Amino acid sequence: MVLIPSVFLLLCCKEPDTKDQVATISLWYGTEQSFGNIGHPQAQINVLGNIQTDSVGITTYYMLNDTQEKHVLTLGSDLHRLAAHGDFNIEIYRDRLKKGKNLVSIYVAKDKTVLASKEITLNYNPETEWPLPYSVNWAKVKDILDVVQVVDGHWKITPQGIRTQDVYYDRVLAMGDTSWRNYEVTTTVTFHGYTPPEEGPPTYNVSHAALATLWPGHDKDSLQPNRKWHPLGATAEFRITDGYKDCRWRIFDGDNFYAEQKEDKYRNIEEGLPYKMKHRVQDLTDNSVRYSVKLWDASREEPEEWDFQAIETSKTKHLGGSCLLIAHNTDVTFGNVDIIPLKEMATLVD
Repeated sequence: MVLIPSVFLLLCCKEPDTKDQVATISLWYGTEQSFGNIGHPQAQINVLGNIQTDSVGITTYYMLNDTQEKHVLTLGSDLHRLAAHGDFNIEIYRDRLKKGKNLVSIYVAKDKTVLASKEITLNYNPETEWPLPYSVNWAKVKDILDVVQVVDGHWKITPQGIRTQDVYYDRVLAMGDTSWRNYEVTTTVTFHGYTPPEEGPPTYNVSHAALATLWPGHDKDSLQPNRKWHPLGATAEFRITDGYKDCRWRIFDGDNFYAEQKEDKYRNIEEGLPYKMKHRVQDLTDNSVRYSVKLWDASREEPEEWDFQAIETSKTKHLGGSCLLIAHNTDVTFGNVDIIPLKEMATLVD
């Protein structure tokens, strides 16, 4: 199927009359969320949801803990991370959080009137480190945030795994630790539909499912939320083209290197069929880094050969980072996840 695209109110604000209550704040992952129970896959935490209102000329912002500092809250669509009208992503750097309970208050205001507000309790543990090896069995998961950190998007657990609820730009799940370096991640991916890639938003000429490695978190820029997705190790994207024909891998980091499969390696896949997907990142003895990927029919044995490999020879040395599951303009289900450590150094022939 192709898819087409309460802490307190500020003292300066008056309480609105009932008839003025024209804004609704929805939180996709609940009014109490936990971060750091397992570890820390990036420098930030994310609180996601949507605000709907018929009013014009509103302002939206949030406040953290007992400060009265207003932090700008951008509403979508921004044609990137914020997909639908009214979507928001509160991105808070972990060094702004205190151990234990933190309180975030979201406000929708017009002039000096608060139209709506909502509070979220964030339970934060800074003293954990994500274990490696690591596995996720979605059939045993009740709360998504118990096993991954949602960076972007509205996701839902299904009997087959975890599925995107909004098909748009980079819907992202993170797991792992910012110190990870040499590891291999395996999951299952099933394609249910996609937005055909075209120049400009929302696809920016590519639709894919991807596994990224050595992820530190979005880099700081002037936007809310931050949009700059590199530097990182590399994202390995399995690109979907018209009718699932001539699909192919590309591996790149947004900065220093880019590699794409040659035409004679393009392949056709089937919608609704589960495929195994694997991405390995490993340091080499010459100080370069090798990224290896493969995708195969989940009902068959794993092939020995990699579909595609790329070696980064840049002098820039990544300190390490976590693993991402990414759906970019695709409706996909990711199945169970297994991440294993690798020996610290390999040779070109390993």
